[in-house]
Amino acid sequence: MSRSAKVNQVILVLIDDVRAEHLFNLMNKGKLPNISRITENGIMCSNCITSYPSITFPCYSNIITGTYSDYFLVQGSGIPQYHYVKRSDPPSIGKRFPKIVNCGEGSLLKLNKELGPNCKTIFEQAKDGNFFSALNIVSRGSLMVSAKPYTTERILKLVEDVFKEPKKFFENNEVPLITVAYTPYTDHLMHHKGFDHLDYTNEILKFEKGLGGIINTLKNTGYYDSTAIGIISDHGNYKAEKIFDLEPFFQQKGLITYTPRKGIGDFDCNFGSVGFFNFRGETWHHHPTIQQMQKFKPSVIGKQNLNLFDTLWEIPGVKYMYYRDNDNKPEKGVIQIEYKDKNIGRKIRGMIEYEGFGQEQKTRYTYDVNDFYGYSKDEESAKILDNRFHTIEEWLEATNRIDFPMIIDQIPRYFKNPRSCDIIVSTLGKFGFGYEHGKTVGNYPYLHDIALRESMIVPFIIGGSAEIPPMELKYCKTTDMVPTLLDLLGFKPHSSVVGKSILKYF
Repeated sequence: MSRSAKVNQVILVLIDDVRAEHLFNLMNKGKLPNISRITENGIMCSNCITSYPSITFPCYSNIITGTYSDYFLVQGSGIPQYHYVKRSDPPSIGKRFPKIVNCGEGSLLKLNKELGPNCKTIFEQAKDGNFFSALNIVSRGSLMVSAKPYTTERILKLVEDVFKEPKKFFENNEVPLITVAYTPYTDHLMHHKGFDHLDYTNEILKFEKGLGGIINTLKNTGYYDSTAIGIISDHGNYKAEKIFDLEPFFQQKGLITYTPRKGIGDFDCNFGSVGFFNFRGETWHHHPTIQQMQKFKPSVIGKQNLNLFDTLWEIPGVKYMYYRDNDNKPEKGVIQIEYKDKNIGRKIRGMIEYEGFGQEQKTRYTYDVNDFYGYSKDEESAKILDNRFHTIEEWLEATNRIDFPMIIDQIPRYFKNPRSCDIIVSTLGKFGFGYEHGKTVGNYPYLHDIALRESMIVPFIIGGSAEIPPMELKYCKTTDMVPTLLDLLGFKPHSSVVGKSILKYF
């Protein structure tokens, strides 16, 4: 063990789809005594910014690696969103990445491969030791164990078991250096019943009880004083104001859904309140140019060419649109922004320019008429509208208290990924569509994907060992969790990590 280590083990527990304000409100009401016990003498932040888009797979993988989606052939994760068309650079045969529905082990292995070689999981960044995953969907470099049914109780009980009887899992009979557990059922309940439903709240209470079991086991086995326990969520949530069926819209336009096996079709899309649109370019292996999207020929015979940008603006509630310039490079480029301003009755434009990779990426935000993110109305964020390029830390500091936190940094990281879509549109939660690959698959108004605080702010907690310095952070980001835990163990993060150890910069 490194001489600089403050702890001998770390346990990271991810609870899916929990907004920071919901968790801390329950704590303030005395409903979460075990989580409160950890925060009393540890690190706490109720203003932790997750990734954009605020969707499970990219947000989750970014936490476990400490980096973001990027040009993953050189830097960062290869997972840009929940679903994607697997395009490459240069273009080659691609296919749609299937949604992981039941967290089956085959799907889990596929997701780990899709990360790419130029980012590392927390396990791969540490040195020799036992590494354990309890239904952790980004488990590369660890022993992944799952137990059906995938209930919160059973998953957290696995963490207890590995500390009670490590011999059952590891031949050397040593407890794991790093353990990561994932409890997904809160997400299921949030979508189907809502964050304001008693069943959802009760699931958080089950998480609390399971955490209590872990704490008691660590104390009974003598490991509590040498273990750091981290708690975090991948994203928050919100309730859409209206539900709308999009299937007839695309049928009327003559746009046919992409069929990967046949390699035919016009578009592929998944759309909660944020829509991710992929269109056919020269072939389905190529991203289309702006000109090709302005004069797009649908597959349906007799249909006239479409300007896809104008077409997507016809979708009810669309407020924002994002797309890349034709000449973008991984190290330098421009993301175009369009915004429908109801006050002046027309669309206005802006852009995000980026340069560099990973920790070195800098971005600049400019607009032609109005600042449509509202940064100019906030004293701190207004200071960063100076026509200069800024780092992720500067955007975090300037925008962490308001809506659209850190989005100027996040949008380019998404679009640099060859697997990213061609056009993003957002209704900011005004409409929910439940649309996936040509079909309306759900009419639930409870969603997560937007850039507003309710979907972007999650809890960040590290406690346990008395060696963890007590502090309450004004803000941080989810990618700070892994470098902080590695710092407590005495390890340096991989060069791809964009997050920072909060022990060093607060």
